[in-house]
Amino acid sequence: MRSTTELPRKKALLLEWALWAIPAYLALGVWMNLHYLLSVDNDKQYALHNERVIVDLIEEVLGETLVRMSADAKNLAYVTSNIVSQPQNPYHNLKAYFVQLSTNNHSYDQIRFIDTQGAERLRVNNRNGVVSVVPQDKLQNKAHRYYWQHSNRLTEGHVYISPLDLNVEGGEIQQPINPTIRVGTPVFDAIGNRVGVILLNYKGNQLINKLLTVAPSFTNHIYLYNPQGIAVIHPSDAGGSNFAISPDRGIPNNVLNDIKTSDEGQHLIGQSYYTFAKIKAPNNGNWTIVSAFPLERFNLSRQAFHHEYTLLYGLLFAMLTFASVVFARYRVQTRELRHQQRYEQQFRHTLENIQLAAVSINQQGNITFCNDFFLNMVGYQAEEVIGQAWVECFIPKELHQQAQEALHEAIRQQTHQPHSESVVMSKTGEIHLVSWTSTFTQSNDQAVALTLIGEDITEQKMAQDQLQRLSHAVESSQNSVMITDLDGQIVYVNPVFCELTGYNREDVLGKTPRFLQSGETKQQDYDQLWQTIQKGEEWRGEFHNRKKSGELFWERARISPVKDIEGRSLYYVAVKQDISEEKRLAQEVDKQTRERIHHEKLAAVGKVVNMIAHDLRNPLSSIKMVLQLQSRSNPSEMFDISLEQVRYMEAILEELLAYSRPDQLSPEWIDLNKLLETLIAGQQKLAKQSEVRMELHLQPHLPTVYADATKLRQALQNILLNAMQAAKSSSQPVVKISSNIMITESETQLLINIENNGQSIDPCMAEKVFEPFFTTKAKGTGLGLAIAKRNIDAHQGYIKLIPQVEGTLATIRIPTSSVGLTISPDKTMTETGSLSL
Repeated sequence: MRSTTELPRKKALLLEWALWAIPAYLALGVWMNLHYLLSVDNDKQYALHNERVIVDLIEEVLGETLVRMSADAKNLAYVTSNIVSQPQNPYHNLKAYFVQLSTNNHSYDQIRFIDTQGAERLRVNNRNGVVSVVPQDKLQNKAHRYYWQHSNRLTEGHVYISPLDLNVEGGEIQQPINPTIRVGTPVFDAIGNRVGVILLNYKGNQLINKLLTVAPSFTNHIYLYNPQGIAVIHPSDAGGSNFAISPDRGIPNNVLNDIKTSDEGQHLIGQSYYTFAKIKAPNNGNWTIVSAFPLERFNLSRQAFHHEYTLLYGLLFAMLTFASVVFARYRVQTRELRHQQRYEQQFRHTLENIQLAAVSINQQGNITFCNDFFLNMVGYQAEEVIGQAWVECFIPKELHQQAQEALHEAIRQQTHQPHSESVVMSKTGEIHLVSWTSTFTQSNDQAVALTLIGEDITEQKMAQDQLQRLSHAVESSQNSVMITDLDGQIVYVNPVFCELTGYNREDVLGKTPRFLQSGETKQQDYDQLWQTIQKGEEWRGEFHNRKKSGELFWERARISPVKDIEGRSLYYVAVKQDISEEKRLAQEVDKQTRERIHHEKLAAVGKVVNMIAHDLRNPLSSIKMVLQLQSRSNPSEMFDISLEQVRYMEAILEELLAYSRPDQLSPEWIDLNKLLETLIAGQQKLAKQSEVRMELHLQPHLPTVYADATKLRQALQNILLNAMQAAKSSSQPVVKISSNIMITESETQLLINIENNGQSIDPCMAEKVFEPFFTTKAKGTGLGLAIAKRNIDAHQGYIKLIPQVEGTLATIRIPTSSVGLTISPDKTMTETGSLSL
């Protein structure tokens, strides 16, 4: 028995180990490779960055040196020009100046003045700090030298800088090697005649020492090319030498050709990285600095990584192997123990639970045992079935052959089947669907028996089919359906819910429906909902919810608890219907009804006003005329008071007529800032009389607005007058008028703010003051703000009064477009046509 179970156990252990070890090995391998690549790449980037820094430093030092040499040559040429123009003994004074300059500046081996024929007229040497003047008989003719030829051809103010080469004295190279840069510039007298050339021999060692100071390792892989493309400095392997000067190019021609195409950069060409920069010398072309960094140097980083981390990763692999073996052994043992416990519990349950059917069948397919539950299910007595063939007695005839073959195969292989389904026919011919668990046991005589322990799932299967049909009906429903548990967590939503809200089923499962709330439903309503359904009753109502996109929508909902046979609630089911369109239509009908009532009120007011105007305007005009005549012939304060009252009554009549007979708009493109300036100018006199200071803050360059200038001005004037009257309650009344622009996704609007510092408006009155005939003043009809709001509404605009800490802010928005405006019919076809464009 040990040998038969040992092999499967080793196989299971090996598979379990592979299941955990292989992913761990792969993860560690990936991590090691990433670590290796990042480490090598970091070293590479650091090295390349270091190369760029070295080249930049050398470029800076070389550039400063060339500029300083050029400046020294120009200054010396200027002084020489002044000295040689002197009438008495000019070369004596020039010699003294050269000696002083050479004594103070040790950067130059030689300072020379050469005439226009190439003959040296004066030369001062500086050898290791010792300054000497070369005698006249030692002076040479340099007409054949390239540096004199280049310098002599220059115009005034230009400088020639030669390549770095070796100094030659008497036809032989000066020893020790003394690399030299010649700096030359022409000299002209006071009247512009060329008189010679100034030549300076710059000590190349100074430049090289500076470069070694800023970049000590530059001579290992740095090339310095002169304008002729010669590597005047390149890496040297010679002992005791920090540099080498050679006509060899050093770097392949194809690399130099690529470098010529740009001023600076870093490129991988062939097997090396080349970092380069160019410096333009005055009248001498470009000097090029090139750093060659071979790829072989990166092998050092790879070797360093292997040397440092090989042992560490080896230990990690060994630890992973050990841990995976221990863990696999533990998993296999745990699984075997769990399987054994499950088998024992299942067998014990079979013996103790009389609600399961139990049948034993021998190798011949005959029944050797069956319990009472099975007998009750099939309607037989024990003596009627014991010893009978299982297939012949309980399997329908049409399935005999198939069932017989399956039974023989199962007994032959002795394979345990934890779950299988088959039909069982009762004595009366009724068919039962049974779910079996099959095991094999051995008796004392080593005979193998098949034990079937089963459950009658006929009713369960029928209920499942019915549930599937119900689920299909819910899935196909045109209403939104949501099911939650007793804690309110969603366990199911149908496709209509997903389509309506925009959420996927995976987005909402396990959540509560709070994510749909828009915030417009009171918490008391939600509390009442829960109280109703927790009592086991159905709740009906409406929700104003929010979709995933942020759009609001209305739902009519019915929420009912689902109960078991004992009346306990199991779930809550919500069936909801989208009534957004219904709500919109209701609001539209309500709006139209209110507008109709409003128009009817206006019509009634119009009739009354027309009657008043007919009956009162003419008498008022007569009274006004008489009072005016009397006041002129017999001035009296009573006449003035009476005239003021008549004018007040006329103003009331004008407001009533203006409100009762709204004219259609006659819009045009107007400048809002100019309209405001005109309005303020017209009210300055009244403001001065009322001691109200007006401040105007206009945003410049606002777009024009398509509006009726008269209507818009009337609205703004009414609001401004109201603000001036409110500001009088302050000790220092101020009214601020400002304009601005607001751009949204749908339209562009112009903003107008009119703010006063008087007593702040009651927030409860902020909307009511716009109603007709409503006023808090002792005098007035209460139509000023109502007319202003009507004119602004006619422009598809918006007005709102906002209480401030001190005073009230009236904010107005006017759209710049002409969409929605009711245009007066007297507009010409040309104007209408332009609007459509």
